[in-house]
Amino acid sequence: MQLTGGKDASQITGLTDSTLLQVISEVGTDLSRFPTEKHFTSWLGLAPNSHQSGLTNKKKKFKRHTSAGQIFRLAAQAIAQSKHLALTSFYHRIKAPKGSLGAIKATARKIAVIFYNVMTKGIEFVEQGIKQYEQKIKERQMKYLQKQAKRFGYTLIPKLQQ
Repeated sequence: MQLTGGKDASQITGLTDSTLLQVISEVGTDLSRFPTEKHFTSWLGLAPNSHQSGLTNKKKKFKRHTSAGQIFRLAAQAIAQSKHLALTSFYHRIKAPKGSLGAIKATARKIAVIFYNVMTKGIEFVEQGIKQYEQKIKERQMKYLQKQAKRFGYTLIPKLQQ
């Protein structure tokens, strides 16, 4: 905690003490050179390619792979193999359409954004759990379905449980 200036980044899921030290040695504790989390993830090589449509790259470009970005990828791989974590559920949700490499990159980006927010804004990270994450996804899907039904002039009626 003293190393990070009073900010507790050790609570972030997927980052162990050794990986946290590696990230801090690569990036440092002062992230003010990155105005937003998008700049930070782009520097790490974890941002989506701007010449990408779905799974097709429209233009081949040099892909930046920094050491810090690789550390976040390794943390994402560890999360992918664990159970009962909200980020594990996120990984599996992304893996279906994008494949395992895309899901690892997306999960690594999510961990990097959490790290950026902890280090710059002092936001404390609390693991929400897989049940709460899946409930939030279900509510989001229901809201979308109700919006689509209203758009087409239908109403949704919940099915009674038997």
